[in-house]
Amino acid sequence: MLIAVLSDIHGNLEALEAVVADLDKYSPDRVICLGDMIGYGPDPARVIEFIRQRGFHCLVGNHEAGFRQEKYRNWMNFQVIENNQQTEQLLSDENIKYLAELPHNIIIDNMLFVHGFPPKSFLTYLRNCSDKVIRQLFEIHPYQFYFVGHTHTLSLVCGDHETVERGWLECGEQRLDCMKKYIINCGSVGQPRDRDNRAKYIMFDSISCLLEVIAVEYDFEKTIQKIERLGFPAIYGSRLR
Repeated sequence: MLIAVLSDIHGNLEALEAVVADLDKYSPDRVICLGDMIGYGPDPARVIEFIRQRGFHCLVGNHEAGFRQEKYRNWMNFQVIENNQQTEQLLSDENIKYLAELPHNIIIDNMLFVHGFPPKSFLTYLRNCSDKVIRQLFEIHPYQFYFVGHTHTLSLVCGDHETVERGWLECGEQRLDCMKKYIINCGSVGQPRDRDNRAKYIMFDSISCLLEVIAVEYDFEKTIQKIERLGFPAIYGSRLR
């Protein structure tokens, strides 16, 4: 099965459109969005509508969870809380209902998809999890491949209930060891924080265990201008350069 994995689009329509135009060349069997479709960016409603029209499978991220319960919104820093409130004003009741019904994870065969950390956290960052926690995950849960977002960076964790190896993911292809377990941190479509402003996404062939990190150019200046016109914090635009 060929699966495209997108994460942390953050209301960036230009980045999303560029990524989807690229992934369409591969004709994946499924497209999974790992959450945080909204927040920071200027087009939350159009991003949601685009994703729904394409029939992509989506999860809840911490930004979507901010609409569910006040405690999740309060988990964010004050600037993000304010932006979450501004974002809410740009969404229809139907969009907010859609966000409220998103699942915590998606399971396909031996793969589990979640925003933060398996099996269902949308708040926990992979980088904050100890080797012990990861070993326990690999020992307790039966899945071989875990796909996460949330950090806006690319990384790879592999191992078993005894050993854990961590590394960065680079653009391009690599074949994973089908005898090991992996956590794949999928970077960000719309708000990358890895000193490379291209939109990133993952293509994974579950039969051959071939993993590809793909980076796509897009018109980020157009997105920045929209952010400025809305009066969103300038940092949400400057991060895109």
